[in-house]
Amino acid sequence: MPRLTELSELATESTHAYALRRYDVKHVDLSASKVTVAAQQAEHVDVVQAAIEWAQREVGKGGNRKMVGIRAVERFQLELARKLLDLVPGEVSVEVDARLAYKRRPTIEKARAMWSQLEELEVDTSRILLKLPATWEGIEAARKLKDKNGIHCHLTMVFGMHQLAGAAQAGAEVISPPVGRITDFHKKRAGVEGYPPEEDPGVLLVRRMQHYLERHHPEAKLMPVAFRGFGQAVALAGVPRISLPAPFLEELEACDEPPPVRVDDPAELPLELDAGAYQRLQAADPVASDKLTSGIKNLSWAVISQEKQLVDWITQRQDEAAETSTLTLFRIWDYDNDGYIDREEWAGTDEVFNALDRNNDGRISLEEMALGLGAPCPTDES
Repeated sequence: MPRLTELSELATESTHAYALRRYDVKHVDLSASKVTVAAQQAEHVDVVQAAIEWAQREVGKGGNRKMVGIRAVERFQLELARKLLDLVPGEVSVEVDARLAYKRRPTIEKARAMWSQLEELEVDTSRILLKLPATWEGIEAARKLKDKNGIHCHLTMVFGMHQLAGAAQAGAEVISPPVGRITDFHKKRAGVEGYPPEEDPGVLLVRRMQHYLERHHPEAKLMPVAFRGFGQAVALAGVPRISLPAPFLEELEACDEPPPVRVDDPAELPLELDAGAYQRLQAADPVASDKLTSGIKNLSWAVISQEKQLVDWITQRQDEAAETSTLTLFRIWDYDNDGYIDREEWAGTDEVFNALDRNNDGRISLEEMALGLGAPCPTDES
């Protein structure tokens, strides 16, 4: 039996029901990239369809199809979270648009709108966490959402102790330092290929973060993410949660390494932060100042990419549905199957027939019907 799961609760970004059950995953940490992948998996077809139908109602009849796609993207993540809650006993973390990371008020408004939709879906919101990057604006948004709305947040992109302290001070439920990205920074600066786990700067900083929370904010849960190797995860066995990517889940099954010997760091005094103190410490921390900026840029591009891919994909699904509907309707009226609907076959009004008969030849082709209905022209392959 892997020792890691004896010491830490397992979380993952995987959305596959099989993987979640097989590896006894307790929590799911949704990211924009994983939402994009999930939308194109056969097991989530019903979730995509529910999101599209909701978006069509919201935009209204005759609304712009791209807008339907954008609204469907917004909804899909929440519909997916609802489905995942049936597969894991713990929480599901859902991202708030990272493009708002430096805007406190828009972040709060977006989070509240998402929460309203979750309540409309009758989701158990006590098991939903909203993910925000740990900028000062994100930290303050998390504080406000918890104090005013009872919304619990998951603070991400935590590269420095000041970010950790600010997130915990704001009442964050879960705090995620990206271990591998911290290590990447030190590897590049030192010009080395890597570190053994016991000397790994990412591992050492996360252990320090865990000790700080145990002493000053035991209610907050540390959940390291973005591992560069499975050895980093084993070295951090004992933190409350560990989020492993899907490939590591298989490696975990074969792992039976003993847990590392815990070495306590010297006690650190609690940090009490305001905006000024946070910004000074942020500027003085080379890892945090470099990696937070690039991390938010990457998250924002992931959201943009997710929107583009899913809008294109959802629009394609709408096109396919429209093609099928148009072809079905055409075949119903084309009684003699000659590829045209003439006036004797037509069951509607003369005004509509004349509008569809674009070349005024006294009959309606499949292409003319598709154009009249605003749908792509299907191929009538018998």
